[in-house]
Amino acid sequence: MRDLSQDTFVEDFDLSQVKVEKSRKSRPLNMSPPYLHDNKIDRAREDSPDAVLVYLREEDWEKEIDAAVYVFRERTSLKRWRPHRVAFMTIIFRNMIKKEYESFKAGVRKYKLHNLLLQYGKGVLPPHGRTEEIWNVDVDRLYVHVHVSGNHWIVLCISFITRSLDVFDCSGRKKYKELDAFANLVPRIVKAVQPTRYQKDFSVNPYTVNYVSVGKLNKSACDCGIYTVKLIECHSLGLELSLVNDDNIKEARHRVLWDLWEAANDTELVDRMSKYEPPECLSSSVVEIL
Repeated sequence: MRDLSQDTFVEDFDLSQVKVEKSRKSRPLNMSPPYLHDNKIDRAREDSPDAVLVYLREEDWEKEIDAAVYVFRERTSLKRWRPHRVAFMTIIFRNMIKKEYESFKAGVRKYKLHNLLLQYGKGVLPPHGRTEEIWNVDVDRLYVHVHVSGNHWIVLCISFITRSLDVFDCSGRKKYKELDAFANLVPRIVKAVQPTRYQKDFSVNPYTVNYVSVGKLNKSACDCGIYTVKLIECHSLGLELSLVNDDNIKEARHRVLWDLWEAANDTELVDRMSKYEPPECLSSSVVEIL
């Protein structure tokens, strides 16, 4: 390289033989944020060995979020985490609330809580990592991941002390009709699981719904599931919600995968899972999430 001429003009060099390409620097710079949608992704390699790390169907998202929340639940139960007096629900709980709310609306006065909802309130459910801690007695708040509008995930933090639902939504939207079910049924569960002598002191009036501002995130329109997991983690640990954002959401996704891998190889968790016995309120057919 040292012997090559650095001159802009080289004698006997025919410029007409040079193929000139337009430089990218001459093109207008597109400053608009990139948008990535699942229906535009090339799915030709879905059968490759590592496809599970890239392509997720809707039912896969449910499993991934439930698995991450299971890890949170076990960390809390084993006192590995700071949070206490807190519970983490599953997608099955969300589905039960949704189903039971239809029965509730059909006849409020005649409605009777389903036994399985009572088991959630007593800490018998969720079955994996069950705590047997009673809502409002041993637990002050619980976290639920909720699928809304048919294509989006949000987080609820339900406080028994303030009788409120705090909503965390990475899209910044408001007014989800799906939240009415939680606002109406949760206070009924709380009252029903209290010691009999105290039940008269509890109201079944709906909880208030508050939308917590987290800014307009998820510009990719495909990261709401990961935001759900990390917002639960940040809020339950008392960390700033701004720690997770569009600049580091890809790394957050990798961290969730790493946490799940660690849990699958955690000897204490593996031992607990091997000794798992379903509670009496469930049939013997139980779907494993890990």
